[in-house]
Amino acid sequence: MAKKMYAYVGNWNFFPADKGISCYTYDPETGSLGFIETIEPEVCAGQIWIHPEKPILYAVNEKGDLDGKMGGGGYVLAYSIDPESGKLTRISNIESLCTEPCYVVVDKSRKHVLVSQHADPFYVTRVVKHGDGTWGNQIIMEEAGLALIGLNEDGSLDRIKDMYFTKTNGGLEGDSKKLVDPVTGHVQLTRVISRQHSVMPSPSENFYVVCDKGMDRVYTFGVDADNSKLILLDEYLDDLGVFPRYSTFHPEKKVLYTNNERKCEIHVFNYTEEGKIGLIQKVDILTDEYKGKEYSINVRPMGAQDILAHPNGKAVYCTIEGGDNLLATLKVQEDGTLTLVQNIDCEGIMPRGICISPDGRFLLSGNLTSGDVTVFAIDEDGMLSYTGQKFEAVSPSAIRIFEADH
Repeated sequence: MAKKMYAYVGNWNFFPADKGISCYTYDPETGSLGFIETIEPEVCAGQIWIHPEKPILYAVNEKGDLDGKMGGGGYVLAYSIDPESGKLTRISNIESLCTEPCYVVVDKSRKHVLVSQHADPFYVTRVVKHGDGTWGNQIIMEEAGLALIGLNEDGSLDRIKDMYFTKTNGGLEGDSKKLVDPVTGHVQLTRVISRQHSVMPSPSENFYVVCDKGMDRVYTFGVDADNSKLILLDEYLDDLGVFPRYSTFHPEKKVLYTNNERKCEIHVFNYTEEGKIGLIQKVDILTDEYKGKEYSINVRPMGAQDILAHPNGKAVYCTIEGGDNLLATLKVQEDGTLTLVQNIDCEGIMPRGICISPDGRFLLSGNLTSGDVTVFAIDEDGMLSYTGQKFEAVSPSAIRIFEADH
C-alpha cells in the first residue's frame, strides 16, 4: 500500500488576516494537490519545517506584536501531524522575543530548533541627560537574535536556551541607507540593523548558515547541544545592498549557494565541516531575454526569493520576482559552480517559495500575490516544464512535503 503524502503551505502577507497554514494531499505520480483545510488564518507562517524523525511541523508567526500588546515580537509554533488525515493540531507555542521570526529548523541533536529573526525598522527615541547636565537624545534600534529553543521529548517547544545577537550599526551612518519598497511601502534598510532572513543546516548538520540581509552578511554557527549554546564560526561580508536572503547546500560537494533579494545573482561558496566559508563565484540568474528589466518603472526591483538544490546535485533552482515572475535553472558544474541554463515563467505572480518533491520529479512554486501553487516537471537534464497544473492557495510562502509513516 502506498504511503500517504501531504503538502503543507505556510502563508505570508502584510495584511491582518488570510494567512495561516494550508494542508493538502500530495500525489507523487502527478505532482497534484488536493485541498484539505487552512488553519489559523491569523498566523503569518512565512516559513515551516518538518521534524526529520517525528510527525511534527514547526512554524514561525512572523509578526511584531504579541497578542493584545504593542511590540514584543512574534511566536514559534509546533503542530502534530495526523498521518491518517494530514491535519495539524497545535501542541505548543512560545514567544520568540524579537520581532518577525522568519525561519525555523531542527538541529542535529533533535534537542533544539534554531530560529532566525528578521526584525523591522522600528526605533525608539529616548531623551537622556548627559553627565555635564546637558540634554540630548538616544536612538535605539531593534535587535535581531538567533534563537536556540529547546525541544521536549515529544517534539513540543520548551523554552529559549540561548540567543545570539548579530552585529548592527544601529543608525544611518557610513554606507547605510533607508529604502522604501515602491510596491508595498515597506521600509528596507541597508546596513542599519541586522535582519536575519534565514537559517539552514549543512548536509552533515554540523553547522548552520544564517543570511543577514540587513547587514549584507553570511554567518555560520555551530551548536553545543549538551550545553544549549550557539557558537559563531565564520562571517562573510557581502556586496553592499544585495540583501543575502536564503541558502541551500549541494547534497554531496562542499559547496553552499546563497541568493540575494536585491540583486539577481547567486553567490557560491566552498565550505569546510568546521563552518569556514569562502566565495568562489557570483553568477547571474537572468538570461539575456530578461536582463535590463531589473528596475522596471513602478515595480519592485527584480531579485531572488527562494533557492533549492536538487537532491541529485545536478541543478539549483531559484525564484525571481519583481518586473517578471520567473524560475531560474542553473546547471551544477564538477567543481560546484553554476551555469545559468533557463528562465521560465512561474505561471503566477511573486514566486516566493519552492519545493522539490522527495523523488525529485516535480517542483512546486508558491506564488504569493496570485495566491496559487503551480507545478513543474523536472526533466532528466534538470530543465523545468510547466505541467499545466495550478492549485488555489491563500498567500503561499513556504512549501514542505511530508510522507506519513504507517
